[in-house]
Amino acid sequence: MIHFNSDTYQVVYAGERVHLLPKEFVLFQFLYEHAGRSFTREALLDAVWPMEAPTDRTVDDHIYRIRRKLTGWNHLFRVETVRGQGYKLVRRAPESKDNPLCFDEEFAFDVKRLFSRYHGLGMGAAMQLLAENREVLSLPGDPYNDAYLRFIRGDFEWLLTLDHISLWQKLTYAVYIHSFIQPEPAATLPYFVKLLAKADTLEWRYDLQLSLIHLYTEAGKPDNAHNVLEAIRQEIEGLNSPSFKAVFLLQETYLAIWTGKLETADAKLRECDELLISHPIKRERGAYLVAMAMLLYGQGDIPAARLILDEGLETLRHTEFLPHLLFSLNTMLRFLSIHECDETYRLAYQRQLDQLAVRYRFEELLPRTEHLLKMHL
Repeated sequence: MIHFNSDTYQVVYAGERVHLLPKEFVLFQFLYEHAGRSFTREALLDAVWPMEAPTDRTVDDHIYRIRRKLTGWNHLFRVETVRGQGYKLVRRAPESKDNPLCFDEEFAFDVKRLFSRYHGLGMGAAMQLLAENREVLSLPGDPYNDAYLRFIRGDFEWLLTLDHISLWQKLTYAVYIHSFIQPEPAATLPYFVKLLAKADTLEWRYDLQLSLIHLYTEAGKPDNAHNVLEAIRQEIEGLNSPSFKAVFLLQETYLAIWTGKLETADAKLRECDELLISHPIKRERGAYLVAMAMLLYGQGDIPAARLILDEGLETLRHTEFLPHLLFSLNTMLRFLSIHECDETYRLAYQRQLDQLAVRYRFEELLPRTEHLLKMHL
């Protein structure tokens, strides 16, 4: 599986990295994610150069350079010229190799446990590194982990068209994607409620319930948020999971801040800080810092809030969990918009979110997620 690094415009396979120019990167990623489909030059121009006016020759030149730069990966794919139309990318099936580890159940279990451990520590970069080098390390494939890795690095369009995961998994990804790209929490809230009601045994049930608390809070329904908190409090405690416990404390913090109970919020953040000192989870540490910034804004300490906010969002970027970064950005922007306490920083981070929206095609994803959710929920 080829990994796309949008920050550096690098494509990665089995530890080998190839640097592309920005438009080469976008064009190759578009063709790769739509493998098997033919596209006219006009369609490719619209997809890759939507706000520009290049010529058909621009597509041809970029295809030439992509083929040349990635010639060493001809065993993985080929970019075909479709006569009279344009181009399409065809993926090649990997050659099977005699590898005794493929049949070693204990090894497969250990690999799953390793992924789970990295996930529990919020180490998205380590998870991605293992995935990028799977063939070199003879790691067994896992459809569930493969889909999740796509999710945390932002391959949202790919997930919405995926066929080899269950409908409930796809709907779970869809409600989260919708929550990242839909600016109004109240618009996403009904989908979370319906999904939880229809599939109470979902593997992500606790994640969904914790997110539901947050949506109720931001939608101005604190009583609903409090009821869900109390309903799952004992279950979260019983999980013996520092990650879930930290997120639970953060949801209590958000609810306290949004309802003006700053002393309660401060106490919950102190408890969360102690937990994260004992269990250093970078992903939750980033979210904790963002929540701390909200509290500092509420207390009127804008300079300190800015410093903590910058640190928190930078921590989340380094974890390479894009959904958690989007979640925290949206949360902070809604807070700053409603409380009108730092317009300078609100505008700065709104620009960052707008850039991410363009990169990950939010405008195209929104109707697709809504169609999928309305059809099945």
